Amino acid sequence: MATNIYHIAIDGPVAGGKGTVAKLLSTELGIPCLDTGAIYRGIAVAERDKLSRNITAKIINNITRIYIDNKDITTKLRENDISKLSSNLATNPEVRALCTKISQDLAGKQSLIAEGRDICSVVLPNAKHKFYLTAHVKVRANRRHADLVARGEEVPLKQVLHETKYRDRQDIKKGGLVRTSDAILIDSTKEQPQQTTQRILEIIRANAGA
Repeated sequence: MATNIYHIAIDGPVAGGKGTVAKLLSTELGIPCLDTGAIYRGIAVAERDKLSRNITAKIINNITRIYIDNKDITTKLRENDISKLSSNLATNPEVRALCTKISQDLAGKQSLIAEGRDICSVVLPNAKHKFYLTAHVKVRANRRHADLVARGEEVPLKQVLHETKYRDRQDIKKGGLVRTSDAILIDSTKEQPQQTTQRILEIIRANAGA
């Protein structure tokens, strides 16, 4: 790995703000962000649609695009049933190993910001900067609900809260939702994404020479 390559790893529960903050950090720092959850969702699409697991990922215009047999299936990744299916599949060791390999292959070629569940512990254990980003479960459910409504999906908030709690239980069960000892805890419950991003940027810049 080239010596000028460095990585920022962000772990945390569903709808904790990881994706938004990673993209804001990417803009500030000028390095791309990798959505590892998109890879898991890609496998879920393959499972649901009975496709092969010949999955590849590319970061294009700061969007993690997923391909199955070289066909771009990115638009399917955020469909509501894919969220639950990807969480269930992520308990499978073979699925996790495949996702880790795809992520590490990308990270070996470039500096990037990676966000997911076990980035600090498994995917990028040697990342220069590690964070665990979380928020109260009701706040996270509200954020997820707002995203769904913005995409035109009519899902009751109560259902989204139930699914958020379910995802937390699944993530804990599969062992990925763990804060490593060297990951800095960031609670964004009372913050807007821009505030959280600035707080993380201050930490990164303070530790730049470490």
